[in-house]
Formats: sequence, C-alpha cells, structure tokens
Amino acid sequence: MHFILVTKKKLKRVVDNKVKSNKAKTTLTAVGTETNNRLNVACLITVGAVLFLGIITILSTFTLNQVSSFSNESKPIVPTANGTENKLNLISNIIEKRIDKAAAILENTSKLPDMRAPLLLGQFSPLSKGIPENADLNRRQIGQKILSKYPEEFVAFLLQMPNGSVYLLEPFARQQNLSTYDLSHRDYYKGVINTNHIFLSNVITSASSGRNQAQLAVPVFSQAGTGQNGTLVGILSAGLNFKTYNKILQSLNLTGQERVVLLDSNGTKIADSDAKQKSSLLKSTTRDVSFRKLQSFGNAIRGQTGAILETINGSNFKIEYKPVKAIQNNWVLLLFQNTGASYSSLSQTGNATINVPINETTLNSNSTNKSSTLNSTLPELLPPQSVNGSNVPKI
Repeated sequence: MHFILVTKKKLKRVVDNKVKSNKAKTTLTAVGTETNNRLNVACLITVGAVLFLGIITILSTFTLNQVSSFSNESKPIVPTANGTENKLNLISNIIEKRIDKAAAILENTSKLPDMRAPLLLGQFSPLSKGIPENADLNRRQIGQKILSKYPEEFVAFLLQMPNGSVYLLEPFARQQNLSTYDLSHRDYYKGVINTNHIFLSNVITSASSGRNQAQLAVPVFSQAGTGQNGTLVGILSAGLNFKTYNKILQSLNLTGQERVVLLDSNGTKIADSDAKQKSSLLKSTTRDVSFRKLQSFGNAIRGQTGAILETINGSNFKIEYKPVKAIQNNWVLLLFQNTGASYSSLSQTGNATINVPINETTLNSNSTNKSSTLNSTLPELLPPQSVNGSNVPKI
C-alpha cells in the first residue's frame, strides 16, 4: 500500500512537470509569434513610409514643374538676358513688404493703452502749435521710441486731434518748425476720417521740414471699441523715410543704360536709382511731374504690368512698368532702357513722342557716352497737378 502511494505521488509530479513544460513552451511560442508579428508590422510601416516619401517627392517635383511652367506662360514679355522683369518684381516685393511693415508698426502703436487714452486737450497751445514739450510724456515717449527703433521706416511721429489740429509731433523740433498746426486739409487726414482705416498719402511737402514725404496714417480709437462702435481719439501718422527707398533702388545692379524710378500715383518721384539725380526729398517742381505724361506710367496706375516703347527727346526707350501696392493706392516702378534693339517681342507697343527742352533735368546725368547711354532729358510739360486735376499739396 505504501508503495502504491509513493508511486502515485511520483506520477503526479511527473505529470505536473510535463504540464508546466508544455505551458512554458506555449508561452514562448506566443511571445515569439507576437515578436514576429511586431517585426512584420514594423517592416510594413517602413516600406510604406519609403513608398509614401517616394510618391510625395515625385508629386512635388511634378507640381513645382507645373508652377514654373504656369509662371513662365503668364509673363507677357519673353525674359531678357539681363532679367529686367525679375528686377522689377524683386523691387516691387521689397517695397510692398517695407510699406506693410511700416503699416503694422503704426497700427500696433495705435492700439497701445497710452495711445487710446483721452487726449489732454486743455494742454493745447497755439503758441506751441500743439501741446508743450513736457506735456503728455507717455505719448511723446512712445513717439520717440518708435523713431529710435525704426529709423529706416519713419522720420516723424504725428498725432492729430479729431478736428485735424496737431496734438503732438516728434521730434519736438519739427513741431516748433510747423508753418501751421491745422492739418485738416491733408489727404491722409481726410482719408482716415472718411474710411476709419489706414491711409497712405501721395508725396506732400512737409509743413515742418519743407521736404517731400509720404504720410502713413491710422485712426486711434478709445478702449471702448473700434470703428463706428468706438470713440475716435485722434489720427496717428508717420512720415516715411524716402532715403530707405532710394537705397533700395540704388542697391540694384543696373547697367549704365538703365534707370529705375519709384513714383506716387501723381507721378511725383519717391526714389531714384541714379544717386546723382535731384533728391526726391527736395521740394517738387514742374519738372518732377513729367513722368505722368508717359503712357507706361498711366498703364501702371491702372494696375497693369508690362513694357512699352516710347520716344523721349528723339530717342527710343524701352520702359518696363509695374504697379506697387501701397495700402489703398498704387505707386509705380518704371525701368528705363535706352537701346536700339527691336521691340517686336513686347506685349504692348506705344508710339508716344515727347519733345524735350535740351537744358532740362536728364534721365541719367552720370552717363559719359551721350550717343549710347541713358541721357535723354525729361520734358517740362505741366504744372504740378495730380492725374485728376487737383493741386499737389503744399504749405
């Protein structure tokens, strides 16, 4: 009997060990199967990713080629060897971004709490042509910081009352030099009052410096809201720095037969690639409005981009033109080329002829070879009137 019990116990241990061994094998098999499955999934993911990247690369290349093809097809003029069309596109983009940057700075400044606070109207003094230098220092310091931080963008910081009178002007020396504190006649003031939006003036003669500048203006509203839902606190504006735009044009790699000018919508010069020409900062004269008689200028003002053959002082000029989006307005870029080449490939051909007095301002005064370089003169055609017949603003 004892023998039988021992034998049963041994048999049970053998069976238990067998069961445990089988369970271990089963576990190992399951683990191995799961590991293999994971490896297979990882391989599939890797292969799929490689195939996906390959397809994306092919599609991207195809898309880029298509875009390039469309861009080439949309150009009205066959690109020339010196890439003048690209020059105008490049300049236009740079100038538009510069204007947009200035607009963003001014709009953000107009929303500062100190700018939106009520004006200290009781501090206004006709003798100071605004508030005194030591009044409303918070706003004055904002103006000083803007001019100090962005000297390439702005030359002056002006805040007007809702009626158009000067509240403060920085630098204060400019406020002291004002010929009048009533600037309600300015186009930028009227533009903001009429639209409640940002507005960029044409070239004006500064009432504080006597120099040409364009004024960028924005409305300033109280904390209560904006537009018609808020109270108009004043009109904030800043004079754009024309020296920056001259530097942009004068940094171009132009030949001796090329000249680029930037004009406002009245045809008044803002910047010039020829540093020897009369500065665009100086007060406008009747000679400065000659650009507006060019057909190329008129086309660009209407939003067109292209090239045209025009005759100036008996010489043929290829003039490429492009509008520049300047807030609500169009500025104009003109690229002059004096060449005897055929213009049959141009998308548009003009036959304008302008007779020029021989002693007027030259298109390119630094030309040395008068028989082949850009030396034809601009005409003195009109008094300084805008395209719609209004006088160029002057004080």
